[in-house]
Amino acid sequence: MSLKVLLILTCMWLKTQNVVSQISDLRYTENTNDNLGNAIQFLRDFDREAAEMCNRVASSEWRYAINATDFNKRRMREQQNLVSKFECLSWRRAASFDSSTIVDSSIRRQLGRIVQPGRCGLGEDKYAEITHVISLMKDNYNNAKVCPFPGGKSTVPGSESYRSSSYVATYTTYCDLKLEPELVRIMESSRAEPELRYYWLAWREKTGPSVKNTFMRYLDLANQAAERHGFNDAGDQMRSLYDDSEFFFSVNDLWMKIQPLYKQLVTFVRKGLVRHYGEQVVRKDGPLPAHILGNMWAQNWHSILSLIQPGPSEMPDITGEMVRQGYTPFKMFQTAEEFFTSIGLPPMAPEFWRNSVFQKSNEMYGQCTASAWDFCNKIDFRIKQCTQVSLEDFVNAHHEMTHVQYYMQYASQPFLYREGPNPAFHEALANAISLCVGGPTHLQKLGLLNTPVSVTNGNTMINIEYLLSIALDKLPFMAYSLALEKWRWYVFEKGPVGMNARWWELRLRYQGIIPPTGRGFEHFDAGAKYHVISDQDYIKYFVATVLQFQIYSELCLASHHVGPLHTCDFYRSREAGRILSDVMQQGAALSSSQLLKLLTRGKTSRLSAEPLIDFFRPLEAWLELQNKDEPIIGWSSRMEDFALFQPLVDRNGRNSAAKHMFSLLALLMVCFYSVLSF
Repeated sequence: MSLKVLLILTCMWLKTQNVVSQISDLRYTENTNDNLGNAIQFLRDFDREAAEMCNRVASSEWRYAINATDFNKRRMREQQNLVSKFECLSWRRAASFDSSTIVDSSIRRQLGRIVQPGRCGLGEDKYAEITHVISLMKDNYNNAKVCPFPGGKSTVPGSESYRSSSYVATYTTYCDLKLEPELVRIMESSRAEPELRYYWLAWREKTGPSVKNTFMRYLDLANQAAERHGFNDAGDQMRSLYDDSEFFFSVNDLWMKIQPLYKQLVTFVRKGLVRHYGEQVVRKDGPLPAHILGNMWAQNWHSILSLIQPGPSEMPDITGEMVRQGYTPFKMFQTAEEFFTSIGLPPMAPEFWRNSVFQKSNEMYGQCTASAWDFCNKIDFRIKQCTQVSLEDFVNAHHEMTHVQYYMQYASQPFLYREGPNPAFHEALANAISLCVGGPTHLQKLGLLNTPVSVTNGNTMINIEYLLSIALDKLPFMAYSLALEKWRWYVFEKGPVGMNARWWELRLRYQGIIPPTGRGFEHFDAGAKYHVISDQDYIKYFVATVLQFQIYSELCLASHHVGPLHTCDFYRSREAGRILSDVMQQGAALSSSQLLKLLTRGKTSRLSAEPLIDFFRPLEAWLELQNKDEPIIGWSSRMEDFALFQPLVDRNGRNSAAKHMFSLLALLMVCFYSVLSF
């Protein structure tokens, strides 16, 4: 077949797919029952039984979280297995109703919330298999340990050695470093490039290759389940949770608006990294090496703030001030409660104070990750947090209590509505509160920041440092979550061939990141991220970041804030609390677009990046000034960057890239313009 014929056929196929994607919205049904009375009775029974099941599972998971014994783990797994069986029984019942004949929109919506997600359409055997496959990958990840860096003293904070240099000869005896807390702390605190490179590689060797084939089986089973539920593939099924038929393109549009700010941030960060590591490690106009950004996945750059700042910090020591004023973990949560009561929301119930865990005791043998818990009985809500007296944990206390407030507010809804309308809403609301309480204005009101902060002038260095720290936390995370999910959607649709190269291509495109060394087809670097191998949605963090600024902006507007957005503090604003309560009480009874319309009082029903851009406007102006002499804003990609993950020799030793590069580029360009013109 000639190249011309091949191009014509390929582009015709692309056009066909484009048309089909616009007109096809088929969803799985086994419509044999159109009796409204039966549907109402089924949902009534489901509401009671699901809440009871949820309570048993939450109780077993709580026991394991605070006391991680093998016995508690077995009991937890038993309860989780029972829930899986209950979900599939409920799915089959719900799928038997013909929703098209049910007039009541709430009944239809509740049935859809049972039928739409999940994997129960696989059937019993394959459902058990995909559960087992995911469990294998999670166990491999959770049990991964690496050996200490052999080039010198260990830099694991709190380890017995900072084990002496004589330990180097026998370091393999101590191959016991886990991701948390050891590797996380090393990546955050070390500034030694060889050590960071070593741990970056070691973690990926332990987590990725060993589950690569297992992950491929997961892809196949997940796609089978999605097709059985009426979706094109598992990525299509994941996107359906966001109530937006154009969601794939919506996130692109949002990112395009934020990208100029992100490129300014990358340019500024690169300048600081060049200053510290030199041009042998970081090219002056190039992408950033993934291992020197203070995080195992380069998704959060907050810990390198001191490294990239052009001068000494002007931000006072808030943590030290908290210690001086006698703050304790308990007092931090009392302060969080007072924030919510000041805006008119209810206080925590006695059960909350009696059952929550606010700091790690000597008897506690479990996970320290902060989390909020709903025991599904409308009474018992808890927080588990190994709290230290610090600004970070002070903000986290408010964050987790926001989740509890959300649980309390929608507790009267039917069980299927006791969550956010999409996977991002819970996190967005909690982060909107964090933006408020972690800002200089609120800290000054509490007496924790004595340096004057101008509410009308957002350009003081304290304000700029605050904005820079938030930007380093939020913006790389958005780029990372978009790259991760675009990659996952791609492999669900196209298959796993070349998936590691695709991973780095997307990391480079969206995040401006390259690996520190060559990566080939044998690697599986996406498998070094827990959410990938544990089958957890990640685009919710992108959406939640956009949404949190939108929520924050609306609450500030309600509190009649005047001045730069980032100086807003809606503490003690009853009107802001009323809007927050109105949104929270709905749970998932309204769609995300309806809830956005309620939040914005009718102004819009769509996500908007404008509040985020407005929040960072003073920082963007400051970054532009700092970057005025830089050769390029953003990053310039060269062949040497692509060569790190697009090897010229394939697994059979053939020079594949060089042979097909120009024909592939020509094909893509022709088809791209053809589809656009269509």
